[in-house]
Amino acid sequence: LRIFSRKSREKSLATRKKNATAVGFSMEIPNLIMEMESSSSKVQEDTDQKIDPDLSVKHDDDAHEAMKTEEKQNATRASALDTILKSLWKISVFRKELASIFTEDELVSELRDFILNNLPLTHPMESNGVYDFLVTILDLIPRWNTGYDDEKSLKTMFELYETPKKMCNRCKLDTEYPPELAYGLILIANSLREFKANSFLSFCNHYAFEDLTFESILKVIRTTLMLPCDKEGCGKRNYVERVINTLPSVFTIALEWENNETEEEISATTSVLASEFDISEIYKYEGDSVFTKYRLVSMVCLCGDQYDCMAYENNRWIRYFALNKEVIGDWNSVLSSFLKLKIRPEILFFQNVSSYDCILAYVFVFLVCSQFHQLQWPGR
Repeated sequence: LRIFSRKSREKSLATRKKNATAVGFSMEIPNLIMEMESSSSKVQEDTDQKIDPDLSVKHDDDAHEAMKTEEKQNATRASALDTILKSLWKISVFRKELASIFTEDELVSELRDFILNNLPLTHPMESNGVYDFLVTILDLIPRWNTGYDDEKSLKTMFELYETPKKMCNRCKLDTEYPPELAYGLILIANSLREFKANSFLSFCNHYAFEDLTFESILKVIRTTLMLPCDKEGCGKRNYVERVINTLPSVFTIALEWENNETEEEISATTSVLASEFDISEIYKYEGDSVFTKYRLVSMVCLCGDQYDCMAYENNRWIRYFALNKEVIGDWNSVLSSFLKLKIRPEILFFQNVSSYDCILAYVFVFLVCSQFHQLQWPGR
């Protein structure tokens, strides 16, 4: 597990560049590059034809396969971008800021054009790199000129500042590290299902977990980082506690997959997920808000080579794929669809349950109880 941030993205990009050449995202290759490639290819074809006619055919086949691969990659990238933008729109606090300016289609179209025009030509888009893509989009949003008063607030609603703290249980020395900016957490899918399978019994027994819920798993993972006591202390290794003072409007969780998971592995991973959690169970919250619960509102999912958007609308889950729309149903139906269609959720957007939502819930419960009371005792 690691934090979901620009720093993690830059580190990921640096690692990838050591192993492979990054594939460009641009839908339109600059004319100069096309001309250079065309000229070079023509010379190579003429040379091959003179040496061995069969080589020319082989190069044609290779070029055709390379073109098909590039077209497939571009289609996946375009699908990822559109799905991320649609998933962002499905977050009510994000949509609320822009609904007076755009419709959903207008937002996706205009923001898509802006992102493509400003996206680095060498931006990688690998099967596990969609979260890097999201970080790039969030970093670009403040530069988007929409006429909206404060584009920066669109980005800040995703930001989380966490402060690592450590207290040595031997010499009692307190250490506080500089705050870290993140957009959420990145979880390794394989580690998540292994955690569930193995249960980390010794560690869990120490914390007396009776049931490994999504919250408790995240809490254990967040507290497994150990650092030695500082020079002024005794040097003993201690667990690091993550402290937050403010709550983000949106908390993001990204899942890294290996791209070759079986149905059983997908099921084992997604069965750990939950549609709601309390952030105060994962971090040590030192703020004053009582509304620390977050509810899953949309997801960016990979199905084959294309991305789907799963969104919670009108008390049911909807799947958006290509130009189609499918009603999934409740959360259990979503988990079943992951297994049935081999869908891998890669980005999960959780929205803070605001006081307004809670008040509406209390009013609803009150009305239901009142109606039940009248049915039970009509004369009272």
